[in-house]
Amino acid sequence: MNQSDWLIRVKDSLVEFLDMLQIPGKPGRFLPCTKGLTQEGRKIALGFSCLVLKIYYTLGLWDKLYSKGQTDWISFIKSFQASDKPMGKWVTYNAFIDEPMITYLGRQTSWYKNLIDCVFYPNRLTYLQRVIIAETKQAVATLAQVGESSDQPYRGFPITEKKVNNYLSNLDWTQPWGAGAQLSALAVFLTSQAPSFLKPEETQQLLDACLCFIESLADKETGAYFQGPTPAYGMLINGAMKILTALDWLNVSIHYPERLIDTCLVRLPSSEGCHLVDAIYVIYRCSQQSEYRKAEVQTYCNKVLGMIKEHYNSDGGFSYNVGRSQTHYYGVPISQGLVESDIHGTCLLTWAIAMILEVLDNNWVGWNVIRP
Repeated sequence: MNQSDWLIRVKDSLVEFLDMLQIPGKPGRFLPCTKGLTQEGRKIALGFSCLVLKIYYTLGLWDKLYSKGQTDWISFIKSFQASDKPMGKWVTYNAFIDEPMITYLGRQTSWYKNLIDCVFYPNRLTYLQRVIIAETKQAVATLAQVGESSDQPYRGFPITEKKVNNYLSNLDWTQPWGAGAQLSALAVFLTSQAPSFLKPEETQQLLDACLCFIESLADKETGAYFQGPTPAYGMLINGAMKILTALDWLNVSIHYPERLIDTCLVRLPSSEGCHLVDAIYVIYRCSQQSEYRKAEVQTYCNKVLGMIKEHYNSDGGFSYNVGRSQTHYYGVPISQGLVESDIHGTCLLTWAIAMILEVLDNNWVGWNVIRP
């Protein structure tokens, strides 16, 4: 089967796959997979709703959805927004919270681990706090993708220049994938939420502080963003991906796009969904700024497309792992890892395909590239 025929087959089968995952009578509510669900996998809802909406947008299905279907779906996502600070923590201020997920993660964190964090890392976010921020960022970005916004601005992020610098400085930049995710979320909040309750000049000060910090991370040799020794390839590329999403929201150019292309082309990514899409996102964004090594970049993308095809399954979707569904979502067990597709893998890999087609100058199917 040639690539064109395969893409037509994929688009049709994805619609059928998503229909199987939708819970009847509950617009916007989807299960993460069809067969190997865990108890928690049946309960968690916010993240999967956002991921499927992104798939709809990528495939051009969102605009074809009837008006009430769009409204009900948006309302479902917005229903997860808390008011004030429900857990007494600043990061929860008007956050989007999926209670089954937070309850599960809260039970898994021992009092001993909490004590260690408080004593040795008092200025660092806990894992639970990072999850709340990540879920809130995903909800905010998903709503923005379709021209919507939260009912109340999220306010659980630093809103003075000093606090922004302290917040970013206390992240572990020797591990830029995790630290970059927090910076990316902050960029989303500064551009989409802060203008709702801060003066323009106050917001600009925060943006400038964020941009200055990012510049201090830029490495001239690799084009990536980190502090300390050069991380391993996967960490380097995945961390760069997070920073590039921040730069996209901040509307700022990549510092060393050619060097970053060189770094990407050293090897192919690992076969897991996140590694594949992160590498392609870095290539895609750098290629928007520069045609450096274009033929090699396109060859690389074709090879990654071949890797993505190995994730395509007979049920019509993509699995996060080759031949096996994603078992955990932010540390919560959601499936038994059977031979089936899952929502997260399908979202990541349809997005990756859309970017690959753009890099290949051959997006004849008209798929859209989402803004993460």
